[in-house]
Amino acid sequence: MIMNRIVIFFLFPMFMFSQNDFYIGFGSITTFAQLKDGNNYSEKENIDYGLYYGNNLKWTNKFMTTLEVFYLNQKVILNQSRSSRFELHQNIGFGIKPGFYSGKHSVHLSAGILGVYVFDKHENGTQFDHFDDSYYYGMDYNYDLTEKVSCNFGVLLSDFYSTSYFTNGELQEFAVFQFTLQYNVF
Repeated sequence: MIMNRIVIFFLFPMFMFSQNDFYIGFGSITTFAQLKDGNNYSEKENIDYGLYYGNNLKWTNKFMTTLEVFYLNQKVILNQSRSSRFELHQNIGFGIKPGFYSGKHSVHLSAGILGVYVFDKHENGTQFDHFDDSYYYGMDYNYDLTEKVSCNFGVLLSDFYSTSYFTNGELQEFAVFQFTLQYNVF
C-alpha cells in the first residue's frame, strides 16, 4: 500500500506536466516458447495478435520515454497428447521504454512486468490455470509513417517457468516478436 503511494507521488507530476501523446495499436505477434520435455528441449511457436495503449513522454528534443499497457493473445500449444493440452495462452503487460528519437525514427529499450496465463487441460474436464507474473526486457524500433500513424518492430524476452500437471512439459522461457501499427490519438 505504501509502495503504491510512493509510485503515485513520483509519477503524478510527470503525468501532470507531460504532453498528451497517446496511441492505440494493433499488431501481429510471433511467440517462440522453449519447452523441456524430460531431457529434451524443443521450441514451439505461434502467430497471433497484440493490442497496445501507450503514452510517449518527450523529455528533450532527442530523448523520450514510452509507457505502455498491452495484451498479447498467444495460444502457443506447448505440449499435447490425446487427452491433455499444455498451453501458453495470453499475457497482459506494462512496460517502460526509454529511448532516443530523431526525425521519424526512434529506438527504445524496454522493460516491464507481465501477467502470464498458462493452462493445463485434461479431456475429462479437469483444468489447472496458472496466472503468474514475469519480468521482461527487450528492444523496439518505431518509424512514423505520418503524423498520426507509426509502425513498430519489437522483441520482448521473458524467463518464465511453468510446469504442466498432465504432460511432462515444462515451459522454460519465451520470446515475442511484434509488428504493430499505432495510431496517435492526440
